[in-house]
Amino acid sequence: MGQARVHRGLPRIEGTETAAALAERLATRASTGAGVVPVHEVLAGLFPSGGLERGQIYGIRGGASMSLLYALVADATRDGAWFAMVDMPRAGLVAAEQYGVAMHRLLCAGVGEDSAWGSVVGALVDGIDLVATASPRCTPAESRRIAARARASGTVLIVVGAPGGFEIDATLSVVAQRWQFDAHAVSREVTVQCSGRRIHPGRSTAAHLPDPHGRLGPVPP
Repeated sequence: MGQARVHRGLPRIEGTETAAALAERLATRASTGAGVVPVHEVLAGLFPSGGLERGQIYGIRGGASMSLLYALVADATRDGAWFAMVDMPRAGLVAAEQYGVAMHRLLCAGVGEDSAWGSVVGALVDGIDLVATASPRCTPAESRRIAARARASGTVLIVVGAPGGFEIDATLSVVAQRWQFDAHAVSREVTVQCSGRRIHPGRSTAAHLPDPHGRLGPVPP
C-alpha cells in the first residue's frame, strides 16, 4: 500500500478552530493565569482592571440586560474570544450582530433536562472564553463546582437575571434610561452601574445603548 498523502497549506476558514489551535489557546490561557478580557472603552471605567477579569462571575440585572450583555462581550469576540449563550432561546441574534458580536464566534446551547445543566455549562467553561446563561438550573454544589472550573480555566461566566446558586463577583445594571425619538426610536441613553465585592461604590457611566447605528456609544459631555 502506498503512503497516505498529507495535504498542507489548506486555506484557513475564518471562525473555525482546529483541535490543535484550541489546545494551544487553552494551554496559553492556563499558563498565563488570570487576565483581563477587553471591553468597549465606554464600559472599561466600570471595572478596576479596565475589563472583565478571567475566572470571575458577573451578573446583569434589570432592563436592557440583553443589550448590555451584547455590548459587554462584543469587543472580546472581535479580538478572537469565543462566546456561548446557554438556555437563552429569546436572545436576539440580529441585535447581537448590530452591537458588534462576532457571530462566527458565538455558540447557542439549549439544555433539555435540568439534570444535564451543570454538565453542559461545566463543559463550556472548560473551553469557551465567555459563557452567559439566564436563570441557572443547578444545585448549590453544582454552582460551586462550575465556579471552580471557571477560575481554573480562566473563563468569564455571566449570569443574566437571578443568580441562582452562584456568588456574583460584580453586578452590572441599567439604573436609568431615556429613549430619543425622531419618527421612531433612534437611540437610548442609559446609566450603567457596576457594584460588587471588589468594586468601589458608585461606579457608573453614561452610554447610548444603542446609539443611532444600533451599537454601544458614548454620551457626549
